[in-house]
Amino acid sequence: MTLTIGNVEQWQADHLTAAATHASTLVGRLDQLTGTAVTDTRAMNWSGPAGAAAGTRMDTERTRTAAVSAALLKLDTALRAEVANLIEAKNKVLLMRDTARDTAQPPLPAFDVADDGTVTARARIDYLRRAAGDTADSADLQRAELGERLVAASHQWYIVNALKTAEDTANRAVTQVQQAVVELEHAYGVLGDPGTAPVAAPTLPAATNPPMTGDSPQSEYPTTSGSPTSSLMGGTSTDSDSGSPALSSGAAAPTAMPTGDRAEWIKEAIRVLRENGYDIDDSEAATIALIIERESGGNPNAINLWDSNAAAGIPSKGLMQTIDPTFNSYSLPGHSDIWNPVDNIIAGTRYAIERYGSLGNVPGVVGVSDGSGYVGY
Repeated sequence: MTLTIGNVEQWQADHLTAAATHASTLVGRLDQLTGTAVTDTRAMNWSGPAGAAAGTRMDTERTRTAAVSAALLKLDTALRAEVANLIEAKNKVLLMRDTARDTAQPPLPAFDVADDGTVTARARIDYLRRAAGDTADSADLQRAELGERLVAASHQWYIVNALKTAEDTANRAVTQVQQAVVELEHAYGVLGDPGTAPVAAPTLPAATNPPMTGDSPQSEYPTTSGSPTSSLMGGTSTDSDSGSPALSSGAAAPTAMPTGDRAEWIKEAIRVLRENGYDIDDSEAATIALIIERESGGNPNAINLWDSNAAAGIPSKGLMQTIDPTFNSYSLPGHSDIWNPVDNIIAGTRYAIERYGSLGNVPGVVGVSDGSGYVGY
């Protein structure tokens, strides 16, 4: 469909913002409900097979709802991504149209502007011919008519180009939202009986425009900042099957080793952890780097200000997106600055090992390894 001026005039970009706000609100509610369910289940202090089954069930539910939360946040981002551009594109189209319309110089009429952006000088030329009377075929009038047609063509060029920009912006917005909706539908489809097999991952719609790039760190993994799916945002110390900090084998580990500052931060954190009894292999720097990339995009100053923990006054902070209570529980002496990259890695890594038995067993790491996708830890 070719976009018209009337189509653009009816755009209400504020509806996208309202929908995005609704999506982010759902994330907060879902995080809170899941956290409450997990906490209430643990508070029952079940033992034996029934207790183990309940714990496994809640871990499964938390992983699956975390995926829904992540998908909702992607939808939130997609809905907001082009709002400013859509508003600007709409204003430009209407401005160019009104500029062409507001050319009346009474009694000389304005240019005619069609809904598809076509601009004609018919009314103006008819007036000039009537006014010329017997000299309607004079060279002077022909030059005047040509001038009017050239001005009309200039107005049309600006309007048509503004419409093209608006259409490209709208198509880009539609593609981003469609991709986010497909991912959300897949994540929602996985919810249900944990005994059932997850539905197959869908094929995302192809982008109609080149992807937009920003200043965020680049790697083989997509980046997020302050992922609200991380249980570190509200997680607390839990019982672990591991009797010591030693790592157990998990899914196939990531292989992309960190570089630059991240490599140095991770190397120093591993050194400190080893000094405190954690048997961490050098290759596991890639696993830590993966978690950092997905949680904060590698930004040591990242902070999540939109989930339920942020609303409670304890936002997730730093490279591995820990909340203050969790950081305080898992930091080591001399490493108590949540904004310090090394200190944050130490606390986040200790939490992951204590919670899941190894870095390789972190659900998001397993998800990347088996192709089901990253979820917060």
